[in-house]
Amino acid sequence: MTRAAPPQISLSLARHGLDLDATLTSGQSFCWNRHADGRWRGWIDGRPCLVWQHGEVLRAVGSELTHEAVARYFGLDLPMRDIFASFPADPWLERARDFAPGLRILRQDPWETLCNFICSSLKQIVQIAQINASLRRALGEPLDPPNLYAFPTAPRLARATEAQLRECRLGFRARHLFVAARQVIQGEVSLEKIETMPTEEARETLLRLQGVGEKVANCVLLFAYGRLEAFPIDVWVERVLRQLYFKGSKRVKLARMADFSRTHFGPYGGYAQQFLFHWVRKDPRALVLANAAAAKKPVEKPGEVEGQA
Repeated sequence: MTRAAPPQISLSLARHGLDLDATLTSGQSFCWNRHADGRWRGWIDGRPCLVWQHGEVLRAVGSELTHEAVARYFGLDLPMRDIFASFPADPWLERARDFAPGLRILRQDPWETLCNFICSSLKQIVQIAQINASLRRALGEPLDPPNLYAFPTAPRLARATEAQLRECRLGFRARHLFVAARQVIQGEVSLEKIETMPTEEARETLLRLQGVGEKVANCVLLFAYGRLEAFPIDVWVERVLRQLYFKGSKRVKLARMADFSRTHFGPYGGYAQQFLFHWVRKDPRALVLANAAAAKKPVEKPGEVEGQA
């Protein structure tokens, strides 16, 4: 008996805006693959699906997928106009936002997000995606259709050997992931309870986990729990903050940058962080502008950088 195809979900983007390609390549999620026809295959709430954008409509197909799940995953339930209105008058943030105005922050599964960012230390985005795929193939539950594997649960990772995890390209992170999995299944940290905790308490709770420092904790808070005030500072964000806001000074500590980010960017600083992160990674002109700012060179207006449109 032929299985009926799942219904197609369509969501209007007219009032919200979404740049699907920018969103899924901006270092938040590592389980999406783009097809030649522009459709993306990935996972929402642990369910495999296809998503694509047609003008001002987002379309998705997946078994047991709902409108609510898709809208929540892509943040289509958020008041984006209010979020953007809260930003400070900041020419650098304006440039970053103008580079990819449809970039949106995802709401992902906390366990998979935690594992991804524990594995992110000293890794590039493509390498983290390879680790995610390797963990699925080696330890995830096989699904129908063939060659699809769910992300392995905490109990499954806690049963794995360090050798099995190292075979998934984890290196020294294998130990971190194994210990964190055991901490979760033993109840030392409840990912479910974090959902209802105040942000500071949630951050302190995440920091109890093996392999989790301030950056990883803030990534999990932002990309899994929707704490839009969380402001992860990785090497890219540190570089752009140092150059644009601290005149390139090497004396400024991360703690001062974190304090500055909280006060300057406001209650939705996580969005500001993501715009800056994506801009400095994807626009070759961004670092030129940042370096010029640190050197106090007058590069202020569009068109003044060679090759700028």
